[in-house]
Formats: sequence, structure tokens, C-alpha cells
Amino acid sequence: MFASALLRSSQPRLIVRAGRASAGTKFALRGYATFPGGKPNQARMGQGGGTTAKNDSSEKSFFSWLNNINPFALVGAATILISGYTLIIKPYFEWRTDLKKRADDRVKEEESGKVGYSDEEIAQFPFDTKNVVFVLGGPGSGKGTNSAKLVEDFGFVHLSAGDLLRAEQQREVSQYGELIGHYIREGLIVPHEITIGLLRNAMMDHPASNRFLIDGFPRNLVQAKAFEDTVCKAKKVLYFECPEATMLERLLDRGKTSGRTDDNIGSIKKRFRTYINDSKPVIDEYAKEGKVMTVSCEASVEDVYKHTHDQIEALLRTLKKQAAEEKQSAKEKQSAKEQQAAKENSDKK
Repeated sequence: MFASALLRSSQPRLIVRAGRASAGTKFALRGYATFPGGKPNQARMGQGGGTTAKNDSSEKSFFSWLNNINPFALVGAATILISGYTLIIKPYFEWRTDLKKRADDRVKEEESGKVGYSDEEIAQFPFDTKNVVFVLGGPGSGKGTNSAKLVEDFGFVHLSAGDLLRAEQQREVSQYGELIGHYIREGLIVPHEITIGLLRNAMMDHPASNRFLIDGFPRNLVQAKAFEDTVCKAKKVLYFECPEATMLERLLDRGKTSGRTDDNIGSIKKRFRTYINDSKPVIDEYAKEGKVMTVSCEASVEDVYKHTHDQIEALLRTLKKQAAEEKQSAKEKQSAKEQQAAKENSDKK
């Protein structure tokens, strides 16, 4: 309301003679805009008695127009402008600035390879207290299916290396997305620095859990050593032994609905070669240490999981017993240390 009043009081009036004006006449008549009081703006038309008279006339007309402005309308218009800037324009630019800053910070984190957790947080996380079981086997051997059931029965956190890599590939700001996509399509092993970093961060996302199933990892001996050197040692390896023909049949059937880029005959054959050449030696190496629990996949789905369930149940009983023994041993050592300190203090007295 105030703004409209101001516009009505300040709008110049245009004097136009009756009749239809030509284009040139219209241009000339533009100068007849007048301020309140009815006097034409002669200065604008180039009329008047010289420069001084022209300026005087303009100043008088201007002050006459200014005096006729409604002060409340002026205040109202100013209020509207200030409010619009405060409530709309300023917050918008602040939001854009903050959005850009967060995007820039995210890019810096990506480039530094420290997305999610700082070096200090990683160093303080108690990885050594976690019970990690590697779940290995050829592509299509049933690692994911049986891991999902173990999660329900025993409360494991299931981390699929393949799922983590595919999620990272789809992430818009990932600097590794294109690289990961190439390795997956070619059936090759993604560099262990990327995979281990994703697994480590995923474990840190579940600080309250002490049980982790890491499915599809390690894919070679280099990955196995790097994980144990930088994260923690695996308690056991759950190995699903499955004939290649059975795995091929399962993968081709899964490819009809999975939407995965590697569920095609070309990628599958490459994955089989990679598994035989790189992943199978990992299982053989852990078998030398007595850490491999083998489950044959040639039985029915139910029998395969029953065997899997029994192996894991036995492992958890063993780990529980070991934890109790370690706790008791630590308690005895602390007690002996305190007794020794008390004896030394007594001897000094």
C-alpha cells in the first residue's frame, strides 16, 4: 500500500495533444513529462532561457515533486526494500556461499583420501578388538546369500567389498568412480588402497559391533597382507567351495535381474580367471595357518547354510572362550603387579 502510494505521488504526467502522433512527434513529446504542479519539464526539451534558467526550473520542479511525496509511503517503501534484502536476498547469497564452501571442503577431503574419518580417529579406533571373518569363494558361490543369513542369526555386520566398490562408483563426487568401473567391467582387482579404505571406514561406521563378515575380500595376497598390517588380522576364513559350472549357471541367471555390469558372459569368464590366478592362493595361504572353514556348495541350499551355521557357531564359542581366558590372564597379571608393588613398598618401610 505504501509503495503504491509513493508511485502514484511521484509518477510524472505526460502531456499529449489530441490526435495521432507520428514517431518523431512521440519522441519529441517525451520531454513534456511534468512534475506535480503541471509545469512541463522544459529543461529536458532543451527549452528555457539559458543554462541557469534551465537548472533553476529543474530544481524548483524537483523540490516541488519532493515536497509532495507522502513520508509514510517513503518509509513503507524503504521498509519493504530492507525487508526483502534481509529476508530473501541476503539469506540466498549466504546459502549459496555455504553450499559452495561445503562442496569445496568435500572435494578437498576426496583428494586427500580422508573422506569420513581423520587420521587421528582411525588411529584411535580399536580394530584389534574386532572379530573379522573373511568370506571367500568364486563369483556366484553363495557368499552374499549365506552372509545375510548369518547376520540374522548371529548379529554380524556384513560388509561386501563388491557392494562398497559399486556404491563408491555411483557416488557423484567420487574421484575413484571411473577407475572402479573399469576394473569391475574387466573382472580385475581394484587397487587395495581403495578397497581397504572403504572397508575400514565401513567398520568405523559400526563402532558398537565386534563381529564383521567381510565378503569378497581379500582378492589376492597383497590385499590380505595390507589389511592385516593396517586394519586387523582375520580370525577365520569362511570358504565356499563351488564348481565353476554351477557358479556360471547362477551368475547368468542372476544377470537377468541384477542390473550389474559384470553379470555377463564376458565379465564372468574374466572373473573366473582372476579368481583362479589371484584369489585361490589367498585361501591356500590361510589354510596353511589353519584358519579356513570350508563349506561345499554342491548340497541343497538348506544343507549348505546348516553347515555354514554350525561352523560359525563353533567359531564364536571358541572366540568367547579365548576372550574369557585372556580377560582372566590380564586380571591375574594386574593382581600380581599390584602385589609386587605392595611388597616393594613394604620393604622400603
